Amino acid sequence: MLKSATDLRQYAHITLPNGMGVLVVEDLKSQKSACSATLHVGHFDDHDDCHGLSHLLEHLLFLGNASYQQANALSNFVAQHGGSINASTATEYTSYFFDVLSEQLDEALAQFAAMLSSPLLAEAYIAKEIQAIDAEYLLKQKDDLRRLYQVHKETCNPKHPFSKFSVGNNQTFGAFTPSQLKDKLHSFHQRFYQPANLRLCVVSQLPLAKTKNLIEKHFKHWQNTTPLENPEYPPLYLEHHLGLQINIEPLQHAQRLIITFALPSQHDFYRTKPLAFLSHILGDEGQGCLLDYYKSQNWATSLSAGGGIDGANFKDFNINLQLTQQGLTKVDNIVRTLFSYLQLISTEGLESWRLEELRVLNNLMWNYSEPLKPIDEALKLSHAMFDYPSEHYLAGDYLLDQPSVTLIEQMLALFKPQNMRLKLIHKALQTDKVARWYDTPYKTIALSSGRLADYANPPAITQLKLPQANRYLPDCSLVKNLQEEFKLPKRLVNEQGLELWFGQDHKFLQAKGDCFITFDCATSANGITTATHKRLWVALINEKLKQKYYQANLAGMHFHLYPHQGGFSLQTNGFSARQLEFCTQLLTQIVLSEDFAGSFEQIKANQLQALGNSLLNKPINRLFSLLAVLMQQYNYAPIDMAEIMFETQLSDILTTKDQLFASFYMEGMMFGNWGIEDTHEVLLKVKQFRREHQVNPPVKKGLADLRHVPSQIHHVDSQHPDDAVVCYFQAPSASIQDTALTILLEQLLATPFFNQMRTERQLGYLVGSGYLPYNQHPGIALYIQSPHQSAQQLLVAIHGFINEFRAQLLTYQEIWPSLKSSVMRQLSENDTHLSMQSQRLWMAIGNKDFNFEHQAKMTKVLEQLTFADIINFCEKWIKREQFGELILISSKNPKWQDSPSQQVIGSISEFKKTSNYLH
Repeated sequence: MLKSATDLRQYAHITLPNGMGVLVVEDLKSQKSACSATLHVGHFDDHDDCHGLSHLLEHLLFLGNASYQQANALSNFVAQHGGSINASTATEYTSYFFDVLSEQLDEALAQFAAMLSSPLLAEAYIAKEIQAIDAEYLLKQKDDLRRLYQVHKETCNPKHPFSKFSVGNNQTFGAFTPSQLKDKLHSFHQRFYQPANLRLCVVSQLPLAKTKNLIEKHFKHWQNTTPLENPEYPPLYLEHHLGLQINIEPLQHAQRLIITFALPSQHDFYRTKPLAFLSHILGDEGQGCLLDYYKSQNWATSLSAGGGIDGANFKDFNINLQLTQQGLTKVDNIVRTLFSYLQLISTEGLESWRLEELRVLNNLMWNYSEPLKPIDEALKLSHAMFDYPSEHYLAGDYLLDQPSVTLIEQMLALFKPQNMRLKLIHKALQTDKVARWYDTPYKTIALSSGRLADYANPPAITQLKLPQANRYLPDCSLVKNLQEEFKLPKRLVNEQGLELWFGQDHKFLQAKGDCFITFDCATSANGITTATHKRLWVALINEKLKQKYYQANLAGMHFHLYPHQGGFSLQTNGFSARQLEFCTQLLTQIVLSEDFAGSFEQIKANQLQALGNSLLNKPINRLFSLLAVLMQQYNYAPIDMAEIMFETQLSDILTTKDQLFASFYMEGMMFGNWGIEDTHEVLLKVKQFRREHQVNPPVKKGLADLRHVPSQIHHVDSQHPDDAVVCYFQAPSASIQDTALTILLEQLLATPFFNQMRTERQLGYLVGSGYLPYNQHPGIALYIQSPHQSAQQLLVAIHGFINEFRAQLLTYQEIWPSLKSSVMRQLSENDTHLSMQSQRLWMAIGNKDFNFEHQAKMTKVLEQLTFADIINFCEKWIKREQFGELILISSKNPKWQDSPSQQVIGSISEFKKTSNYLH
């Protein structure tokens, strides 16, 4: 099996006697074991009279089987042992995946095998899960991506299974009784859920032989029932589905053009990757590229190339453009320019050095990519086992060892107007149809012979240029002088207003590193106007830097500039060879850049669109967004920022920029593949820069104190028909003990809350809990979003659960030791890659944990906690003793009656003015 240069894991690929393909990965760095099972079955296989059947079966597999009849038995088991479980149904594949502490892998695999092979399909749960799927469907009715997807389905060949309604709902299932559905589900399961149709991947630190034995023990008895068939699908598009413009009216404000070319399946070309080459050139963002030209004409602000649906006999290649207002009127010019650029690629862009450069870039990504979490790795590999031969399971996504100009030319020949679909997405377009299920207005317009001829004969555009050779390809050598004193970051500079830390990577030994620089600016405490101007300034800077350093990003050297409550931060990461120089160049650009006139209106319009569209987010997302606004002193509501953004002028941005740099506190860290001598020049430049500006102490980022006021409630406007509730509870203190107890309490209540609210009572599809700290102060959130129940009913249900939880908690005494142990293990999990380690160390510095011992202290406290401690803590929570409560409501019912015991938050700005803040 072909492995990357830095991959130290061991692999074994076997096929069980029943035909099930198995890949076992021995990863000594993993503290959990992860498993994914992928089956070659999806919504393409749904019965023609019962769309959504595969999705319904996916839900029901969790709800009891012949060996473990209790609903959610495996979900509960992995949750109690440090893990999680999920599933997804796609077009042609369905996956189930979980992780768990490795000592519990044996039992987890036993339950997993039973779940996959012998589901009960109980009629009572069939009826309940139909309600859950209907809630999921209703939730997505306001999702523009899903609404566009349905238009896509209605404008392709109706005989192709892509056209099927994949989710299902009350209508599709309501034509059958639960008994009839059980028969359908059983037949579907018998036909497709067979070991020969399944690929299993397990990632664990257990020895390969032990893991293989566990898999064989639990899966060898599962037998195939019927011969498997390889379906043959008709074409995705017929002739009249191409050479087409489709006008689509979205819910959110959008100005998009998606240019799609219909291509054959690319699965056989994985070693050649012709579309990766075309994406590489078409998606370039450097000077003279396609996007640069569109920006210069004020037609588009962003471009991505290469996405699109794919399957057994089709592949869409999308060029996705965010248009300006002017661009909406210049669609023909935009498309004509694209064909001019395609002609340039065809005549001048197929040089061998370009293919070689892409091969080198692919190798860099392959050999030095950051490892995934075990559960994500298992999921990815269980899919790869269907896509590639066993020797290329790991390398298939990156392999480019058979480059072919001929194949690229064959693909380019299909990039022609007659083989194209134009999707124009905007609210003001003419439409004459409404897509089923999601009520999306749209209109199809056949491209006239004149437009097709115009596109096919574009003029040459001299401003268009092909990308230059990438000058950022890295040197991947490692430093030789690792020093023990820098195994953890050490403070090298501690001057007034400046702290700089340095550490070396002793663990992963990759030619990479991470740099962090944060600015706490005195002016950040000035309020929402400054915060809004700062947001726009950062967006303008990002736009300039993104183009200037696009090739650096391609070559694995990345930057991230973002605003935060106290000011703004710059982070760079990736290959270390030129990164320190790169970071100082970026810093200089950030300080000196003031030439924003050419991009100001475009970027301002983008920011206004993003802020305005936040109103159309699903209710639960809006509630959590506004919870952060209410809790954090210098965090502001998008709608309020939009009002200020609308009036903002370029002069305001330049004034704010000067104010940000007028007085600030600066902190930074370099951690990775550098020697101490590599830092000297950076330290000198940063110290010199620091001394040229005034100093202020770090901005104190306040946290609203909820603990000594009545329960507070805030109503949030929503344009979504679902009701939603978030109940947030602020813990008594930020001490390590209260933090540990809050984490444990959330872990204990998570499973019963989900089971009761979602599985048994079917109050909604989006149901859950979470540990939610703000500014390092612990808290717990419980949430439900429902299309069927009112917010008043949801809040009553949440409070009812809390009041009854004390009695439930006593039943958990038996699993208390294992759950506590699981939390301790999760807190002490190994970093899986260098950037994860760097982020953890940087957060510790931000939290003033200069000895990097917070995890050790937390583990010690957890060891000492008793079940009596959690009982006492829970009782305080139930009685709201020293706990604060903040309730956020999104309701379509104007007659909501607040409880007299709840204090209503009307104005967010007034709440911020009158709140006491913890610092």
